[in-house]
Amino acid sequence: MYELHYPTLSLIVAIVNGVAILVMLALWHINRDVPGPGVWTVAAVLSGMGFVAVILRPSLGALTSPINNTLLVGAALLHIEGLLRFKRMPQARGRWGWWAPVMLLVMVTSIAYANDARMRYGVLDPVVTVVLLATAVLLLKRAEGRWRVLYGVCAGFVALAGLSLLLRAVLSWQAPAGTPMQEHPVMGLVFLLLLTHNLAWICGMSLAVNLSVQERLQQLALNDPLTGLANRRQLDSFAAQALRRAQRRGEHMAVVVLDLDGFKGLNDRHGHAAGDGVLREVAQRARQATRDTDLVARLGGDEFVVLLEADSEDAVLAAVARLRSALDAAPLFDGPPTPVGVSMGVACYPADGDNLVALLREADGRMYGQKRERASTRSMDSVQEPG
Repeated sequence: MYELHYPTLSLIVAIVNGVAILVMLALWHINRDVPGPGVWTVAAVLSGMGFVAVILRPSLGALTSPINNTLLVGAALLHIEGLLRFKRMPQARGRWGWWAPVMLLVMVTSIAYANDARMRYGVLDPVVTVVLLATAVLLLKRAEGRWRVLYGVCAGFVALAGLSLLLRAVLSWQAPAGTPMQEHPVMGLVFLLLLTHNLAWICGMSLAVNLSVQERLQQLALNDPLTGLANRRQLDSFAAQALRRAQRRGEHMAVVVLDLDGFKGLNDRHGHAAGDGVLREVAQRARQATRDTDLVARLGGDEFVVLLEADSEDAVLAAVARLRSALDAAPLFDGPPTPVGVSMGVACYPADGDNLVALLREADGRMYGQKRERASTRSMDSVQEPG
């Protein structure tokens, strides 16, 4: 029969929890703008205090179980809280309304059965098992690609810790009254899995934060921060792939250049916040009028580019017409009447060029031609207005 060697156990607990707390503190300090690590840091501190309470059992006496159980369950609930924030999932309203009773149940049961480990394990371990399994499920929810692998490994360790507690609860139910469960061989396994779960959580969440930051940096490198549209870098990459597809399949592609009319006047009259709102509105309408396989990009200022792929020239022209209709459907500025419009120039592959530079040059020229026509029309209208 295996027995727990408490001096060795004390050293292991001190090292593991010390490292865990330091890692989470560093993670939170470096990534303060990322939601979640701050909550997990508090959880690491609570978890460390809970394990230390077990080592201090000779000094704490009957207070050991209430302190240990309450702190560990609190840490487990904070893992869920931090995960909800990190994954930016809808916050469950009133969750503290059921978390508080859980904590109260843990505390009352720990005090009531402070000297009866069999009853304490039999009542509390299933509760903690539910919390840990809920954490594992939450980890796997909406996890795709690399996230599924990372969260899957972490969820596996969390689930193992929960199942080990469930095993201890079952053995406690089956044991005769008065059985000293602290001396049962399963205690070593449970303690080992709980420590492993703690380490796996720290490592897993550290990697998750790192991966999140990498994805955010990649998004900033490929997307316009104001509108969320693709930037020039992503446009060049997408266009190269789209042209290769069109050449291989004998299909058509349109490059549409959009430029706002009266945008400077809007900024001067109503401020840059109004101008930013118009840019976001144009981006939203362009996205809604195009398919997921097309690309809408902002090159900077008030200039946009839309790449449309289709199997025929008629289909390309129909897509351009839908885009024009969406942009003209309603005023772009929701405020005092302000003459803001969109000039558009279109160039098609293969008729107008076989590379992005040539197509952009052609579309840009046609866009400025339309801009001059619009300016001329507005000038003539103002002359004809009765004085």
